[in-house]
Amino acid sequence: MQESAPGCDLLCISPHTDDAEIGLGGTLRLLADRGREVIVCDLTRGELGSNATAEERWAEAEAASAVLELTARLQLSLPDGFISAEAADQVAAVTAVIRLLRPRWIVTAPDPVRHPDHVATPLLVTKACFMARLAAYQPQLPTMTWWPENFPVPAASAKRWFVESRLEVCPDDGQPTLLFDVTTSWAAKQKALACFASQFQRREGRRETWINDSGFLDKVEQRGLSWGRRAHCHYGEALRTAAVPVLVDLPEEKWL
Repeated sequence: MQESAPGCDLLCISPHTDDAEIGLGGTLRLLADRGREVIVCDLTRGELGSNATAEERWAEAEAASAVLELTARLQLSLPDGFISAEAADQVAAVTAVIRLLRPRWIVTAPDPVRHPDHVATPLLVTKACFMARLAAYQPQLPTMTWWPENFPVPAASAKRWFVESRLEVCPDDGQPTLLFDVTTSWAAKQKALACFASQFQRREGRRETWINDSGFLDKVEQRGLSWGRRAHCHYGEALRTAAVPVLVDLPEEKWL
């Protein structure tokens, strides 16, 4: 049994600012609109990014957080480019955050492909979720930056915490466990992505990257439309997990 009440409904853990918006921006705003407590945790400061300083990227993340109407956003200082489930200090940091925020669900974003940090983040979070259950393991909280700055950070952490479900954004070629209809929140996702001008717009003096190519945001759009067709709606976002839901009644949502 849990020793404390849940502190938030959903915690989205991503390696870099903009990853949560790319992979799950529509779902984050959708749940916020439903009155859910939604928090994003960026593991790194993005200091190895091709464009913009870490401070500039955090300012963009703050603007995007306001657009998505998040409850809060925090940023850790794990090493950009070197996220690892085998690093004890990284496991400790994420475990401590989980116990501090006490989420019901944890989702990692974006999908675990291409970038090594994207691949490693679900593995790191899975291990931290397990370690969060162990009462004998009591890591210290890491240094954190918060948005908004006056967010009432919990005064104490749970001694242990059992996350109900750990999910990840489903890759294009993967089999989703569930789909969110984000038709009503897609415009907010697009507005949030637009906050990251340093990452998605090519301008003089900026390095050319995969994500500031003009076709990248088109691919994000097409992914939303593709999952939407799968979900019989206009725009969709897909998640997957190895867990199996346990029901006590027929769900209100349609089953595809």
